[in-house]
Amino acid sequence: MRLRNSIAFLGIGLLMFAACSKNKNIVSVVPVDPVEQAKKDNDSLVKYLQTHYLNNDGNLYTIKNGERPLLEDVTTEAITLNTVAYKLYYLSLSTGTTLAPTRSDSILVKYAGFLLDSTKFDSRTLAWLDLTQVVQGWKYGFVHFKGGDKIINSDESLSYVNNGKGFLFIPSGLGFGQGATGLIPSNNPLIFKFELNDVRRADHDQDGILSNLEDIDNDGEVANDDTNGNGFPDFLDADDDGDTILTKDEDVNGNGTVFDDDTDGDGIANYLDKDDDGDGKLTKDEDANHNGNFNDDDSDGDGIPNYLDKDSK
Repeated sequence: MRLRNSIAFLGIGLLMFAACSKNKNIVSVVPVDPVEQAKKDNDSLVKYLQTHYLNNDGNLYTIKNGERPLLEDVTTEAITLNTVAYKLYYLSLSTGTTLAPTRSDSILVKYAGFLLDSTKFDSRTLAWLDLTQVVQGWKYGFVHFKGGDKIINSDESLSYVNNGKGFLFIPSGLGFGQGATGLIPSNNPLIFKFELNDVRRADHDQDGILSNLEDIDNDGEVANDDTNGNGFPDFLDADDDGDTILTKDEDVNGNGTVFDDDTDGDGIANYLDKDDDGDGKLTKDEDANHNGNFNDDDSDGDGIPNYLDKDSK
């Protein structure tokens, strides 16, 4: 069976968007046990990988003459998400040569998406995509590849060589799950053929800290780090600690980074510390004249603003 071209669902935009519950094309389905579904998906993916091979033309076909099965060449990654164990499979044709993305970066990709029966549901020739806004299978899969070398052609168009190329084989729990959309049925594993051309480090909230560095708990996922508990993860929050001083303005020593500014020496950088000077008074309450500017409040006249002064009066 060849990955044939069928009519792509034009409204899908890219199956990638994780907030699929907001998609008007989503239809209601009967809930299933995610653990059982993960096992079922894995069985389906393993069967596919056992019965298909990579042809010299770069496409996948059903084995008919003893060709080498994909299962012998794919890499398996075990992923636990919401206490459910999944297996993501990926086939690397070319690793790439430049920058590898993190799960919070943007990538420039060419791709085509297929169901296991070879139905093509989506494709793009070139698109920048935000990995914080895609399905989990993409977030985990693309970190194993790198971008390529950019070539500016005579007509000023761009092309890429030595780029990352491969296939992702994604269980439904790391895809759209129980949500059906367009040509994608509910609880359906997915296949993506792709080329990773370029990678861009992202700073979503423009606070001067790259989004991948706002993974405070170092678990690879930036969406679950919310220092001030306001419902906005740090990578989308311009004031990470909620002290009303913008994160980008907490570079006290002015050296261009907020990571080494720790006024009270408690091991917590000021941009994550609600009490910068450790005087027991929250930084947000040290605007003595209530004009919204903390730098002109110096009660003891020692030249140090109150919010940075442990012994301010």
